[in-house]
Amino acid sequence: MDFSGKYEQYVGVFEDYAGKTFGKLVGNEKLLSAMKYSLLSGGKRVRAVLALSSAELFGVDTSVALPFALAIECIHAYSLIHDDLPALDNDDFRRGKPSNHKVFGEDFAVISGDALLNYAYEILLDNADTPEKLSAARYIAKCAGYSGMIGGQAYDLSSVNAVGEDYLYGIDLGKTCRLIQAPIVAAALISGKDASAYERFGEKLGLLFQFTDDILDEIGEKEKLGKSIGKDKKENKLTAVSVYGVDGARNKVAELSEDCINFLSEVDENGFLTEFVKRLAVRDR
Repeated sequence: MDFSGKYEQYVGVFEDYAGKTFGKLVGNEKLLSAMKYSLLSGGKRVRAVLALSSAELFGVDTSVALPFALAIECIHAYSLIHDDLPALDNDDFRRGKPSNHKVFGEDFAVISGDALLNYAYEILLDNADTPEKLSAARYIAKCAGYSGMIGGQAYDLSSVNAVGEDYLYGIDLGKTCRLIQAPIVAAALISGKDASAYERFGEKLGLLFQFTDDILDEIGEKEKLGKSIGKDKKENKLTAVSVYGVDGARNKVAELSEDCINFLSEVDENGFLTEFVKRLAVRDR
């Protein structure tokens, strides 16, 4: 299997759909520009790729999966805009470009993030036309909310001087894992499958993603990552590296990767996701 080609195919399909959808929006010009700046700025599109590849795995048509993928990417983009604000993580760069608030101002960064989140729910409601899709929409909303991503953000904001594995998981299971789980579980729910096993898989995949991110913040290269590095240590944030050390975090990555691959070995047509896991574990950006 040509993994890179398949990945780029998923990304291309998503970018075309997202570009056409956002091209139809009408409203305040500066607000729409700020929304598009962050949503259409590229990136790895991990969540969209997981949505489309999981849909294919479960026999869900791409046309059905795309709105849900776009909603999740809108939620993710909004979270990044707000994360970068001075009141939160205070980052000046995102995906190799100035952060939203550096281009449009803090005021428009706040409301463009708000607009992306609300537009995500518009998309979900417009497409929740079966009980299965409604369950998927509800799951995505839950993953984004107070018990999901935002809940993890709250733990993160309170993590200065926090210690220990339990608190680390309080941050990561919410802030990162829920939006990694969401596209996988949503596709399973739309297909009518029992999603509980895939929820656990998505959780481990999310931890794998975050732990590699923590390692890269310690030893990565700004040019490859497209964002500031070393901020976690400077700000005394609780991360996999601060809890386990670099070598210990790498060991955790290896364990999580093995768990994910073992799970997928029991799933038919698992080739793309298995390769996805392997590459995620050794990524440098």
